[in-house]
Amino acid sequence: MHIISSARESASYSKGLSSAIVDKLARKHEIDTVIERDLTKEFPPFLNGDLTGAFYKNPRSVTEEERRLLEYADSVVNDVSNADILVLGTPMHNLGMSALLKAWMDQLVRFGVTYGYDENGVRKGRLNGKKVYLAIASGGRLEDWPNGNEFIASHVNAVFNAYVGSTEIHTFRVEGTAMPGFQADYEKILAHL
Repeated sequence: MHIISSARESASYSKGLSSAIVDKLARKHEIDTVIERDLTKEFPPFLNGDLTGAFYKNPRSVTEEERRLLEYADSVVNDVSNADILVLGTPMHNLGMSALLKAWMDQLVRFGVTYGYDENGVRKGRLNGKKVYLAIASGGRLEDWPNGNEFIASHVNAVFNAYVGSTEIHTFRVEGTAMPGFQADYEKILAHL
């Protein structure tokens, strides 16, 4: 599954990098079918009180109205459940991921669906064994930021492993895209993939 979250279309470096990941995985025969979801074409709903309430109810007790509210979230869970590999592309906006990718992740995290609690009250993800390739594009470079200001990869890693299931996450970055004369070299970035 390939998730695109940049509105820059063909000018998007995160889309370029995530597409290069998909292409390389296909060449290595690690994937054969790709489902693409462009979040800029079909916006994920942002959370509101009714939707949040439905997310935290026991799935067996949701009302018909809540079931309609959960249709998009159900499609996200279904997509992720059926995928072995997810490729997530995001630009960096103000040190964070795109609002669309965050909204998509919010639709994925569901009590009683993607995670629950065991008899000891320990949270357990239910969609284990996924491989996630995270493609991040930023105008600046990580090495130029103060320590501790990496918020995208750490956030994605924490959410997937806490609320989705044990997940193997690989992060790739195309950095310095705002610098004069920048040229993206996706093959070099993905040399160890």
